Amino acid sequence: MGYTFELNNERKDANFVSGKIGKKSPVVEIFSAMRDGKDLAPYGKKADVAAKYIKELNQKASTGDFTAISELNELRRFAMEPVLLQEIKLLGIYGNYKPIGYNESCEIEITEFANLPANEQALGQDVKFPVIRKKRVPIATTTISGGYAVDYRKAALGDMSDENELQDQVRVQIRNKAAVYVVNTVYSALKHAGGVKYFWEGDGVTKTGADGVITPIRRFGKPTISGDYALISQFNSFAGYQGVTPNVNGISEAVMKEIHDTGLMGMYNGTILSEIPNPYDLTTLTKDGTNFETMLPAGLAFVMPTGGKSPIYTVTRGGLTSFSGNDVTTGQSITRYDLEVGALVAPNREYEIGIIADKKLSPELENL
Repeated sequence: MGYTFELNNERKDANFVSGKIGKKSPVVEIFSAMRDGKDLAPYGKKADVAAKYIKELNQKASTGDFTAISELNELRRFAMEPVLLQEIKLLGIYGNYKPIGYNESCEIEITEFANLPANEQALGQDVKFPVIRKKRVPIATTTISGGYAVDYRKAALGDMSDENELQDQVRVQIRNKAAVYVVNTVYSALKHAGGVKYFWEGDGVTKTGADGVITPIRRFGKPTISGDYALISQFNSFAGYQGVTPNVNGISEAVMKEIHDTGLMGMYNGTILSEIPNPYDLTTLTKDGTNFETMLPAGLAFVMPTGGKSPIYTVTRGGLTSFSGNDVTTGQSITRYDLEVGALVAPNREYEIGIIADKKLSPELENL
């Protein structure tokens, strides 16, 4: 599953740049300062030289100069990449994150446990010795893309007001799409896993269904349930109690206050309930057209024990790569940034994480 912006006659910017600009070049820092609307005085004479150079690049780019377009995209890449890769590290919330270089093999080292039967018997019984093995497993990747159209004429006059918003837009696009890819990959791996797994799926979260996942997972460590508000808030209905003498039904005052203040219970039967922020995808409407779709499946929650090593592995390969061309749909001149992302649930360790899925909230989960 890829997430791309389709371009006609796409050109890889790295093939057109002069090679004079590097990550640590002063012009990169000054370009970032111009983008953020900062005072250039602290940069002294370097600021005048760099600003003139950036304006000239935009002037040439406005006439279709490939080298100038690619040079500007290199500046943007150097400015965006450190921030984006720092944000992508947040995918580590789902498990283990590792950046891999372009020249490195795309595989990860995972731990597996095995019991080898002993050749001898002790007291008439077979003895099994626990063995820890390390093995390298290849991880498939997909290309996550973000892109935008640039008004070079505006920037040629020194007006960089749109630049900050456009770069933020690309970072948000790639970061959100990467999160969607990881979540969907993990869900699909657990759903189709054989052997022992703790997985529940139904129309609306039920106490029996949730407890059936939480109880066995708890033996690996105190669990946390992380998911969208629409799913996590359903645990509020499980907060009631029933007295015997006298026969009283209700919710404790402490829990009532917690729900009143946050909309959610913080704990359910000793399990932490954690909301994962799930913004709208403003480019996609729901089937009935009455609202926007959410970036992540609203009906999906992970049940993760604390203290253990997560079986989820996420990688990024290399860094950002930029391309220029015309958008297939609109014909506009556009720049696209690609990031290679991979995700994997360690084989035979799917039982180390649980899934609670509400198909009523996310019917699309049926197709994963």
